[in-house]
Amino acid sequence: MIIACTIDNNYIRHCAVMLKSLRLANPEEAISVYIMHGVIDAAERARLAAYLGDFLPSVSFIQLDEEMLAGFPVFGHITLATYFRLLLPAALPHAVEKVIYLDSDLIVVDSLTPLWESSLGENSIAAVEEHNQEFDRQRLALAEGSLVFNAGAMLINLARWRQDNILGTGLAFAQAHPERIKHWDQDVLNSLLEAHWSPLDWRWNALPHLWLHPDYADPATSLGRQAEAARARPAVIHFAGSGVAKPWNHRCSHPWRQRYLEIRQQTPWAGMPLEDAPDSSLGESLRKLRFRIKRAGKTMLTSLKS
Repeated sequence: MIIACTIDNNYIRHCAVMLKSLRLANPEEAISVYIMHGVIDAAERARLAAYLGDFLPSVSFIQLDEEMLAGFPVFGHITLATYFRLLLPAALPHAVEKVIYLDSDLIVVDSLTPLWESSLGENSIAAVEEHNQEFDRQRLALAEGSLVFNAGAMLINLARWRQDNILGTGLAFAQAHPERIKHWDQDVLNSLLEAHWSPLDWRWNALPHLWLHPDYADPATSLGRQAEAARARPAVIHFAGSGVAKPWNHRCSHPWRQRYLEIRQQTPWAGMPLEDAPDSSLGESLRKLRFRIKRAGKTMLTSLKS
C-alpha cells in the first residue's frame, strides 16, 4: 500500500497523528509513505522522521519547489503549497502508478486494504462526494447531474494523471477561470476530472456533516440511512473545515475528537496545548479577578448613585 500526504510547519504534528492512526488501523499491511512539503523547519522534520521510523517500514520526504506552481491563483494567507497534490505525478517515482492520498487533518480507524484493492478502471480517482453539491456544481459550472468530490482522501490513478498532464491542464484551467477557485486544487481537480472519477462509500472519507448537519440525522430519509451506515463503520474520519472543526481546537465538538487526542498522546507532540484553550496561568487568573472586581465596583457605584 502506497500513501501520500502533504505538510507544512503547522501540520507536521497532525501528520504524525494521521500516520500513527494509519498504522494502528492497518497493523499488518506493508505501507510505503511519501510526505511532500515545501520549506519546513528542519528540526521538526527530523523529529517527525525519527518518530515515523519506529513503526513505518518506508517513509520518504520529498521537498517540492513552489515555483513549479507559479501561475496558480492564491490570495489571503494561502500559499502555492495548497496545490501540492497536483505535483504527485512528478514528485513520486514513475514506477508508482497508484497511490492513496490522505490529508493530514484526518485519522484512519479501519483497514484501508479494500480501498487500496479497488479497481479504478479508466477513471482518474475514486473519492467521496461533497455534501454541498448544488452550490459547488454551479460555482464550478459543471454539467447538471455531475457530482463534486472532496479531495481529502482519494485513490489516485497516477498513470492516468501523468497521461492527462494534470499539472499543465490544471494550470490552464486555473488561469482561465480564477473566479471559480475557492477550494484551490480541489476545485481544479473537480473541473478537470468531471465524469472521470468513481464515487466511494462515504465511510472512506467520513466528513463532519455526517454528524453535525441535521439533513443527515434522520434515518427515515435516504441521506440519513447512508449517513447512519457510514457513522456505524467509518474507515477515515476527516476533520474538514477550519477553527472549531479541528480536533486540536479546545471548542471542537466532533464525536471522534477524543480518538484523535488519544492517538496524539502517543506522539512526540503529546504536550501541545489545544488551540483556543482558556489560559489557566496565575497571571491570567489575577487579570480576570481584577476585571470582575472592577466591574462589580462600577455596578455598586451606579446603584448608589441611583
